[in-house]
Amino acid sequence: MRFATLLVLSSIAPSAFAGFGSPHAPHSYFVMSAVVDITSPVQIPNPLGIRVSNTWTGGNFTAYKGNVFATVLRGAGENGFVDSAGFFHLDARMTLKLINENNTYVYLQFSGIGQFGAVDNFYLRVETNSTKYNFLNQIFIWGNATIPGAYLLGDMFSTTKLA
Repeated sequence: MRFATLLVLSSIAPSAFAGFGSPHAPHSYFVMSAVVDITSPVQIPNPLGIRVSNTWTGGNFTAYKGNVFATVLRGAGENGFVDSAGFFHLDARMTLKLINENNTYVYLQFSGIGQFGAVDNFYLRVETNSTKYNFLNQIFIWGNATIPGAYLLGDMFSTTKLA
């Protein structure tokens, strides 16, 4: 009976998905870059590996058009842990103050996995009360980052092409 069910499913599956076409990789569009000053990380051993924490001390974000649009507020920084296999699990939050806008901020939450010092990929969740940058609340953003010294460099992308 199992073989007959499998045979029937295998014969209808190709025709059922014929209208979808071949999958393709999404296009990537540059959204913004970051240069963020950081403190030396505090490393705390735990049963899962090593907890890593540092503080954002300054920096800025540059928009896709080349203009610096936000400064990094000092505060709690990169948090995550290096597991026993050596992978870094990023879980970080950051607050930005928008330039040329009164009382407007951007809250960022980074989640990702990679190597400690060079997170290969991350997902970025954005919240802002800015009317100018409100579109950031509504697009999927991912990126990559590296820590070559006492600063972090990041580039962020989206599948949404910005005007």
